[in-house]
Amino acid sequence: MTVRAVFVCSGNICRSPMAAGLAKHFIEERGESAAIISCGTLNINGRPAASNAVAAMKEIEIDISSHYSQGAVVGLLKMADHIVIMAPTHEKALLDAEPALQPKIRRMWEYNSEGLTQIDDPVGKDLEAFRACRDLLIDCVQEWLDEVFGAVSNQ
Repeated sequence: MTVRAVFVCSGNICRSPMAAGLAKHFIEERGESAAIISCGTLNINGRPAASNAVAAMKEIEIDISSHYSQGAVVGLLKMADHIVIMAPTHEKALLDAEPALQPKIRRMWEYNSEGLTQIDDPVGKDLEAFRACRDLLIDCVQEWLDEVFGAVSNQ
């Protein structure tokens, strides 16, 4: 079974490309199958990933340099099994566009034990901020994948 997931943030240049890159990497390591993409609620199309996002990911040997932003299109989101958001504003934007998406939405920050209310956006910040975001996403994505593939193997 192939898991289809869309990672969603605001501009689709920082958090969601990093999370998607991590998910692809960890899924490949697990020997599982998935279709992973990312998009943004600001509907910015064709922008490359932030240079600090690319640099932070390169440090752990994951290449997101070919990423270009795309907007959150309802038709695309309807095809996903999981829509993984980075902040409550993303959930609101998606549900305003299509309330039927609710059962697919997963809140990335809830896969962390620190009681976070969102994954903070490092846009415009230094490389250290992107590293901190990346490291938080590593833990959250791995926890999310444990849930996803645990559920798949139990079916």
